[in-house]
Amino acid sequence: MFPATGESIPEVRFADFDDDWEQRKLGDLSDIVRGASPRPIQDPKWFDKSSDIGWLRIADVTEQNGRIYHLEQKISKAGQEKTRVLTNPHLLLSIAATVGKPVVNYVKTGVHDGFLIFLTPLFDKEFMFQWLEMFRPKWQKYGQPGSQVNLNSELVRKQDITISTCEEQKKIGIFLKQIDDTYKLHRRKLEQLKKLKSSLLNKMFI
Repeated sequence: MFPATGESIPEVRFADFDDDWEQRKLGDLSDIVRGASPRPIQDPKWFDKSSDIGWLRIADVTEQNGRIYHLEQKISKAGQEKTRVLTNPHLLLSIAATVGKPVVNYVKTGVHDGFLIFLTPLFDKEFMFQWLEMFRPKWQKYGQPGSQVNLNSELVRKQDITISTCEEQKKIGIFLKQIDDTYKLHRRKLEQLKKLKSSLLNKMFI
């Protein structure tokens, strides 16, 4: 990687890329649609533990930090008719509770109406996940002081982004995900050490 200068390129980039980045709108790069929820959501007929289609909730995003590999709740056939079902990995954006949190969903799932879905993307999924994570605090401009941000599909479609070629996007996405994975690994080791110390303290002192 090396320092770069200029208004249409980032300050630091990989040495094998020198093209200017292009300003686009998110809506030009994907068909952005909202998820859908069966109502009333508490009705048990919408759920079925034997189904192979999960039900993605805001709580899952918080617990798995935006990378969804498993879902405990499953949606029934009837529920599937009332939502948007994804059967392959997709990029999503939370617009309720954890507003502006990007999500990569790796499992078959019905998508709650508290999410936007990026369909037919013209970008690298991991690159955009990282960009949305970086941009997340800036969605606050759409909220009133002291109130919750109110995002919707039209606001997201109109958002400007400066973007590189697909090849550069992919390299950036892989690089940043490696950092995320390394951080997650060390955090897990740290938690294990804390538990070990706590156990030893209880056993080594009377």
